[in-house]
Amino acid sequence: MSRVPIRYLPWMLRDLLLAQGLVLLAISILIYVVTIRIDPAPPVEFGPVGVLNVVRQSSLILVLICTGSIVSADRGLGYYRSIFSRPVSPPLYYLQRWLLGALLLATVVPAYTLAFSLALGRFPIQWTLVGRMELFYILLGGLIFLISTVLRSDWLLGLMIFMLHGALSAFRSSPSFHLPAFWEFVYRIFPPFHLVDVSAPPLTGPQLTHVLLYGAGLVLAALAVLRWRPLGAGGRA
Repeated sequence: MSRVPIRYLPWMLRDLLLAQGLVLLAISILIYVVTIRIDPAPPVEFGPVGVLNVVRQSSLILVLICTGSIVSADRGLGYYRSIFSRPVSPPLYYLQRWLLGALLLATVVPAYTLAFSLALGRFPIQWTLVGRMELFYILLGGLIFLISTVLRSDWLLGLMIFMLHGALSAFRSSPSFHLPAFWEFVYRIFPPFHLVDVSAPPLTGPQLTHVLLYGAGLVLAALAVLRWRPLGAGGRA
């Protein structure tokens, strides 16, 4: 019987910190260095605005590196044969890895806040921004997770869908342009990325439910594929 992959947790966390964690650390150090070199030094009130701007610029790449090739790399390189040579559940194994990515992303806003606070003076963490980042991870990270169970270029396809959704959103908001019915249908079946943009208004109850259910559906679909589709041509090792 397959077991929950708790024993893999320490080295999963280690690998995440040595790769994606170092990227986050590098961005935070850069924020601090650039901020203390600004002349004249901005007031502490600039801190929350600075955090928001950096989150807006870095959230996409951070989600991509936290979820890209999460399954496809192990399958393509054949690592799954050794990973699952013991009775470990593949869906639970990769769900654990995906959740660790969400945990790392939850530290982004506090890390940026600390960097700005060291340079400008202390100010509170914007927890609503943390929540918005996690909702973004649920949608885009869940989409890439699902794609990764069947295709190698998961992050690239996820990025293309995200960018196409943004383009369709821009066309829909233009008063001088009418979106054709086909593209309107495509827009509506895509994940609602416009609801989790860091600059978007606060979500209403139905909007939040829509985001959570859509993200949960993506993750559950990924787990279903991992449960029923062999990772290799000869089946799981």
